Amino acid sequence: MKNLLYWILAVLITLTAVVYQRVTGPTNAKKVNFSINDRKYKAKFPRSLETLVTLEEAKAGVKFNKVSKAEFKIDSLPVGTLLSVKYRRYPGNDSLQSAQIIFTDGRYTFDLPSQPPAGKIIYYPVIFYNGEELILERDSGIIVRFKSPVPSLVLIPHVLLMFFAMLLANYSGITALLSYKKSLKYSFYVIITLGIGGLIFGPIVQKYAFGAYWTGWPMGEDLTDNKTLIAFLFWVVAYLLNRKDKVRGYLLLIAAIVTLMIYSIPHSTAGSEYDYNKGAVVTGK
Repeated sequence: MKNLLYWILAVLITLTAVVYQRVTGPTNAKKVNFSINDRKYKAKFPRSLETLVTLEEAKAGVKFNKVSKAEFKIDSLPVGTLLSVKYRRYPGNDSLQSAQIIFTDGRYTFDLPSQPPAGKIIYYPVIFYNGEELILERDSGIIVRFKSPVPSLVLIPHVLLMFFAMLLANYSGITALLSYKKSLKYSFYVIITLGIGGLIFGPIVQKYAFGAYWTGWPMGEDLTDNKTLIAFLFWVVAYLLNRKDKVRGYLLLIAAIVTLMIYSIPHSTAGSEYDYNKGAVVTGK
């Protein structure tokens, strides 16, 4: 019965961390609230789009006219309302360009010029109504990052293994001071799932999406890569130091706490970014 309770608690902690990461990440849709005629509206604007441009085309200086379609929903705007977006490459000091927003099939859509993988655009939705212009997110803008598609055969194993690594880490941490042998056994499973999911499938996903296998230490400052490496090293050290005669269950608990803290960092924070001046993907932006 106690073991079942341990697993339930581990599942709850894991799901809480997953949901938190899901709603706070910088590539998740941006929630925006605004008012027209004293009526409140809300919308979610995309911050991640698939690109039609490859790194090879960008590096070769190929001139292209490819666009990526963005979409969002707003409930029943007043009749006569017009929408558009102003945008430019990010970072940089390019002049703002404009694109029309079209309403079709219950959704608003607009086109942005496709950028190289890890390239970014900052945009500002604009609402015209009754002779007035309302610029949403005027101060901060909405930053969208472009990525290449990742095959499901690579992405799904990565996501599942990272989820199970977190689940096993939580279970090992919960049982670290209560059932040492069981905790040590599952810490080994954490090393396996985290190693395969984060250090093998993770770089493959990164390569498909942004054109580089590894952008963490010592090659860069990509926080997603670095936090995976840190968690993995904590578990390896904790496991190895518990292989000797002396029991050090507290190290397994520390590794679990560190992993939970690391997983709570929103995914893609300080991730890869395309440098338009260098014509290459840089990291830690």
